[in-house]
Amino acid sequence: MLCEECGKNQATVSITVTTGSGTNTRRLCPECMKKMELNLVKGDIQSFLSSVLSVLGNEKKTEEKPSVVCTACGLSYAEFEHTGRLGCAQCYRDFASHLKPSLQKIHGRTQHAGRKPKAFVPDPQDELNQRIIELRKQMDEAVADENFEEAARLRDELRALTESQEVTEQ
Repeated sequence: MLCEECGKNQATVSITVTTGSGTNTRRLCPECMKKMELNLVKGDIQSFLSSVLSVLGNEKKTEEKPSVVCTACGLSYAEFEHTGRLGCAQCYRDFASHLKPSLQKIHGRTQHAGRKPKAFVPDPQDELNQRIIELRKQMDEAVADENFEEAARLRDELRALTESQEVTEQ
């Protein structure tokens, strides 16, 4: 059986969640299970819990669909689920609470991280914050891989950036 997370590797790990309405089992490959464990080790409880709670996804399919309608274009959430297309920019705001779980599951995040328009002028502070987040992620990965020299180098670079950020904010 293939992994239910990545759909590529052979599933060798089973996670079973028991709730008041029954039990759900999710089968994962060792790589996806390791990612889930790394979230817990890194202290990223939100990602770990969302991974574990995704086991309950089958249960939600039987629930009644929300009857939310976009205030701008009139598209209903049920119609969006059927077509997979939103009608306008307002749909994102009106359906936000319903879209977030799907976006998290599909893309692994709920905030856009793709390309930017050519005319986009980035805020230097935002770029600095993004670089700090990326360095922390790389440092955590280096520690997980037991590459402590790289982790120390990243730590020093991270320290320098956070110090420059504090100076900029003052």
